[in-house]
Order: sequence, then C-alpha cells, then structure tokens
Amino acid sequence: MRQASGLALVIVIALAAPLAAQISVPKTPPPQQRAGGSITTKAPTGPAPRKPNGQPDLDGVWLRRAGINDIADLLPRGETLPYLPATLTRMSVMKAQDDPQLKCLPIATPRSEPYPFRIVETPTHIFLLTEAVHGYRQVFMDGRKHPSGEDLQPSWLGHSIGRWEGNTLVVDTVGFNDQTWFDNVGHVHSDRMHVVERFTRVDLGHLNASVVVDDPGAYSRPFTLSYTAELMPNAELLEYICDNEQDASNIDAPADAADEAVTLLRGRR
Repeated sequence: MRQASGLALVIVIALAAPLAAQISVPKTPPPQQRAGGSITTKAPTGPAPRKPNGQPDLDGVWLRRAGINDIADLLPRGETLPYLPATLTRMSVMKAQDDPQLKCLPIATPRSEPYPFRIVETPTHIFLLTEAVHGYRQVFMDGRKHPSGEDLQPSWLGHSIGRWEGNTLVVDTVGFNDQTWFDNVGHVHSDRMHVVERFTRVDLGHLNASVVVDDPGAYSRPFTLSYTAELMPNAELLEYICDNEQDASNIDAPADAADEAVTLLRGRR
C-alpha cells in the first residue's frame, strides 16, 4: 500500500474487532509545506494568463482541496446518479477490499484530482500528470480522431483528444476498461463510458472543471460533475510510493456504495 509522501492522502486500514473494518480516506488534505511550494489558505489572485498566441495558459500544478469521497457530491443540487438496475446489482456485492486504489492500480478521473496534478501544454499534446500512482494522461491536440473498432484498446485512463472552444479546453475520452472506481465509496462504470471534460481558467488561481459522463452501459442518462481546482504556485509533484499491499484482503466490510445499492434495489421491488 502507498507509504506517506508529501501531500499524499493516507489510507487507514482499521482491523480492530469487534467493529467491521473500514477504510478511511481524509476528504480534505491538511495544509503543509511542500518541496518547491506550499498549500496556502487562498489561491493567488489576478487575471488568467495567456500564451503569446492568445490562448489561455493552463500550465501549472493544481489541487482540488476536497477529495472525491462520493461523486454524488459533485452533481448539481437536487440531482442523483441515474443507475441502471445492473449497476446497482454489481455494486451491491462489492467489498471495500475491491478498491483498485488499494492494489496500486491507476486512478481515473475525477478521483485522481484530489491529488495535485500538473498540466503541461505543447503544440501537439497536453499532458495531465497526477501525483496519484505517478499517473499521466496524454491529450492529442493535433486534430486526430479516436481509434475505432479493434484499434481502440480498453485502458485504465482511456484515449483522449482535445480542442479549444474559446477559452475552454475540451478533452474527449473513450476506450476505458470497467475496472476503476469513480470515488472512495465505490461507484463504478462500464467500458462503454464516454467522458467530456471542460477546463476553464477563470482567473490566475482557479481552474473550473465540468465533467460530462455518458455511460449507457451503467447509467440511464448522461450526468455532469463539477469542481474547482486551485493553483499551487512554484509547487512540484512529489514521489508516490505504492508497494505490494497485503492487508486489504482481510477487510470483509462492504463498500459504502454496496449499502446504497442494496437499499435502492429494495426500494424498486
């Protein structure tokens, strides 16, 4: 399991009897000093910078302060996740030990964003580098299309292409496998998921993100998640250590999403 490193979120495994074991992931990273920068109480202020060609400059290290404990918290007020019955059935039998993050496996959007992430722009690519599991996403900005048919191989982070719509970077991603969790409680998706992210730097210190998830294999309609990340001036991504974790197999508690799914399934009968 991951060892403590910089801002890294800590996964606490409690095995004390007679209480059922739980996994606790802090929702908000504590303020602390970092190499090359610090987490401050306020993001820097000022106008959003631009590149010489006039496009917004998104380069920098960004942090969404609150963790993705439950993606339902990122929905518009009053909305709920539109589960298909098969998705509820799948989640109803999941255990906390099934969390891919415990096995040092990749963490997909939007769950990776509570860790600091860096945006790096080049003329042909934009790279999103995440501190979590040393993850990275390459967004092709050269006008190509997604691969089709057998050429689109399912992967943990999918295949991403991007474009600019005014001041907003639009990232279109397909080709996911169905193995990642959206959040800490255990919401899942299928390999038919299509994600469109929109990133807008509204000022010097804030990056607004809108994430539209369209997954007909798991949800009855598309839904939109929203969050804001803050700039960490002069910060660097720190090393993320993940080793051969052996304890999660002892955790027999259901995932939080399993309890939710069981309740909803009972209500539909």
